[in-house]
Amino acid sequence: MKKSAIIGFVSIFLPLYIFGQTIDERLAEVQKAVNEENLDRAVKLFDTHTNHYINNSDYLNLSYFVPFAGFIGNKQKDMQYGMEKMTYWLDFVSEKSQDPRVLRQAHLESHRYYLFVGKIKLAYDANSMALNFTFQIPDHTPSEWAIIERNLGVLATRLDNFDLARAHTLKALEGFDNDPNTSSESRFNILNDLGVSYWYASIWDSAEYYWKKGIAYLELLENNPTNRLYRRAMIEGNLAAVYEVKGKLDESVKMVKSSIINSKAFVEQAIDDPKRDRAMFSIFYSSMNLGITYKSMGNYLQALHIHEHTLKEKEKYFAAGHPEITESLILIGQVHNYLMNYGEAKKYLYRAIDDLNATDEKFPLRLADIYYTLALIAESEKEIDSAKEYYYTSMQYFQQTNNQSLDLVYLDFLGHAADFFSLHGEPEIAQKLSKIGYDYTMKINGIKSLPGFQQVINRSRVYYNLEKYSLAKSTAEEGMAILETLLESVNNLTDSVRIEYEKPMAFLLKWKSDYQTNTEPSVNYLESMLSELRFALQLLEKRKAMLSDSGDLGVLLSQNQEIINFVKRIELELYEKTGDQRYLSQLIAIHESSVYSKIRAQLNQQRQVRFSGVPESIIEEGSMIRDELGYILAEGGDMEDFIEISSKWEEHLKLLKSKYPAYYQTRYGDIDEGELDFPIEKQVVRYLFVGEDLKAIVIKNGKMKLYSLNFNPELVKKLSSLWHDQKALGAVTHQLYQQLWQPFAKNLNEPSVLIIPDGILFNLSFDLLTDREIKTYEELLLHSLIVKHDISYQFSSWLGFTKSSKEIRANYVAFTPGFLDNMKENYLKSVNDTLSLDKVYLSLLPQPFTINVASKAAKTFGGNIFAYHKSTTKTFREKAAKNKIIHIGTHAESNNLSPVFSKLIFAKNDDPFEEDNALYAYQIYNIDLQSNLTLLTACETGKPVFQPGEGMVSLSHAFQYAGSESLLTSLWKVDEKSSMEITDYFLEFLSEGMAKDKALKEAKLKYLSTAKGRTLSPQYWAGLVLIGDVGPIPDLRKNHNWIYWILGLFLLLSFTFLLRKKRSQF
Repeated sequence: MKKSAIIGFVSIFLPLYIFGQTIDERLAEVQKAVNEENLDRAVKLFDTHTNHYINNSDYLNLSYFVPFAGFIGNKQKDMQYGMEKMTYWLDFVSEKSQDPRVLRQAHLESHRYYLFVGKIKLAYDANSMALNFTFQIPDHTPSEWAIIERNLGVLATRLDNFDLARAHTLKALEGFDNDPNTSSESRFNILNDLGVSYWYASIWDSAEYYWKKGIAYLELLENNPTNRLYRRAMIEGNLAAVYEVKGKLDESVKMVKSSIINSKAFVEQAIDDPKRDRAMFSIFYSSMNLGITYKSMGNYLQALHIHEHTLKEKEKYFAAGHPEITESLILIGQVHNYLMNYGEAKKYLYRAIDDLNATDEKFPLRLADIYYTLALIAESEKEIDSAKEYYYTSMQYFQQTNNQSLDLVYLDFLGHAADFFSLHGEPEIAQKLSKIGYDYTMKINGIKSLPGFQQVINRSRVYYNLEKYSLAKSTAEEGMAILETLLESVNNLTDSVRIEYEKPMAFLLKWKSDYQTNTEPSVNYLESMLSELRFALQLLEKRKAMLSDSGDLGVLLSQNQEIINFVKRIELELYEKTGDQRYLSQLIAIHESSVYSKIRAQLNQQRQVRFSGVPESIIEEGSMIRDELGYILAEGGDMEDFIEISSKWEEHLKLLKSKYPAYYQTRYGDIDEGELDFPIEKQVVRYLFVGEDLKAIVIKNGKMKLYSLNFNPELVKKLSSLWHDQKALGAVTHQLYQQLWQPFAKNLNEPSVLIIPDGILFNLSFDLLTDREIKTYEELLLHSLIVKHDISYQFSSWLGFTKSSKEIRANYVAFTPGFLDNMKENYLKSVNDTLSLDKVYLSLLPQPFTINVASKAAKTFGGNIFAYHKSTTKTFREKAAKNKIIHIGTHAESNNLSPVFSKLIFAKNDDPFEEDNALYAYQIYNIDLQSNLTLLTACETGKPVFQPGEGMVSLSHAFQYAGSESLLTSLWKVDEKSSMEITDYFLEFLSEGMAKDKALKEAKLKYLSTAKGRTLSPQYWAGLVLIGDVGPIPDLRKNHNWIYWILGLFLLLSFTFLLRKKRSQF
């Protein structure tokens, strides 16, 4: 969808001297006055200098003042007035002189103003005029017309006409190469432009090559602010975009931050430099790229914060409707779409459409991007007619951008749109769109190629959606035949591996289509199908381990889930046909693998993730081998290279498996049904979705039984709107009981129950299910599940039945920032740059009740509390480990869309630019959190998103890997006072030796027995849940034994003394 912003600036050259004062010095005076908004001085200097040149008939130097008339007019009144003033002076110069060199320069200067006010087409036309006048100059040089060709290339890019831009750039290169006197600045600029050209052709390596060459060229130029800061910042911003698409997200963030710093330094130093305006563009582009990188990382909230800040800064600098403002509106709308804030997304996108429609310029790619995003939103909101309209409109604009060729973005659009139309009653347009991509690939690459294979598979999917199963199957087999043909023709192992990795989707479509036509599938038929599908999953898993690019990982994850869903369906059918529990075990195992696939894919995207107990060098070695393998698979390589790197990878995995088994299992280990060994004493309810159908597998006494449930997920979504409507809430909690619990309730006759949810059930607290339709909150004490069962949770059947054998001596440690107003005031005073201002931190509510409970617990258990400004991430990393209970009383932000970016918020330190007060889920893996229990009584700051509860899954997995046996956390935003009351009671019952699940149950019941009014609502108490081990925590009270030993010794000595005294008297 949205690519990174790429910087390519137009060139303006100034002569050096006139009498006495140089032209540069005079222009700099005016520029400085304009930048400082000293309008009186700017007007006076402008009049003085222009009168001087008019009186001397020096119209060439007069032409350099043309844009300043517009800049001053803008500040005096508005853009229309500025445009009038600039046009007046351009016409004046054109009337006074017929010298083509003067006219060339006047039009070149006018384009500088057009560019500033966002009139890109007028800037392009001005350069075209300047080019015509250049050829009328008898002694013109190649560089003089090449400079303008270069400008035209930059402007064509900004008008979304990439073929035209490339033609101009190549023409400019020809001119510079033919002129031995080409300036070093021009040579640097053409390197940048070549990178831009390759960027928009999606040839990332070539773009990176030319931009790195530009960085190297800067070292040969004069060491001045322009080269050291401005030009370096330009290239750094562009390189950041390359690193982003290549998945090197850490490098991208570092590069773009450096670009911002260098651009800002230049702006501060160059108050009288005409490049100052272009440096501001550089800052804006780099800020946008930073947001785009964070979006690629999945950190959507941070991306939104950056794009919103950039928009506000642009609105201070540009007039309303400027294309730069429009660009930020689109980016904000797209991030809101990722966050599923569809109303906000549409607000920004509609505003962008209005701005684009109000301009004379046409920006087809931007409009195509907007309508594509609107189509995706409408599709998500089930507004199918609107989605259709948006897809049609987007397609029209894409066609304007790509007249002769279809780039990868457009091909992606065609595939997605064809898929959509095939699912929504538009078979003709669906087949037409898939045929466009198919025919184009046939013409360019031939159908017997990997791009051809992709188009064949797209057609197969469309046929499947249209229920043309025979065609879908035959087309999928055509795709498989293409791969087999390619395998026969390749002469190196690398290419053969790449081709093998394309097979999974062909397998899936072939078997899904065949399955639909088989009315009575036999067990043997289903088994043979499973065999090929399992092989397809193995291929995907191997390929996933080699990828770090977020886009590729997203596609593979989608393919992986699609195959897993179908495999689950087949496993279920085999179990129903045979009653063989082996298939049920395989069903659970394949489902567990999907849970871990998501966690692993998220972790693999974060190159900076580290794991406790594993040397950084080992992790980095694995990343480097994966990069090498990924490069060979993407770019090609010989057989020896592939075999050598593959062997290194296999040896690396063996090392991990033997020396770092927990890390190996987390990142790479396979899940085998034999490993799902449930303890006999456990009552377990494992929910899982097979397609849209919900199943429950009840495990008791080591035996499994499957139940099909008639579940309506809309009931879970309703709960948050019914917390204070007692009667309506009671109706829903009873319906949920009937659907989710009643079918097997009689079989669960022990108090302790472990629930492993799936999908939307991660957002449900089973405590509040009621065995009848209640009318009041008070009835919850009689009829809810919390009365009958001690409930705990786990996110996976594969993890959670082990307990640390290590003795932990320290009882308790707490980290409670409190977020008092004076802490925020101190932070606000320390911030100098609004870009780095953390507005979320300033909005966090104080947490006095958390401080009180932690202080009490620290005294009770003889522990430590790090409160207020002492509660930093640094302190947490250093002090949390080896305590029986780790209490984290802070604010949190759960991220169900990008779970590894779920985060805990601590107190700020002295460096406001770094987000060092946030501890992300992926960072927890590298902290020693060995403990019996972690209390994560954090107030949720993000809005609840009813995605599968992957935010909670990711946090739980991170804490368990880091060494915490169990976790007390909340499913939704909780009231601080009520949650702290329950936590206080919970700790009290734990200190009495009670099991954790029973202690939490009793704490909630005690709270309910004393609460009144609306605080009886489940909103206040049901969200706290226990995940992991439920066993009691031994020896939790303060150890007072030494007092008794001393007292006993004193009594013994006293008795001995008295006894001896009596004997002496006798």
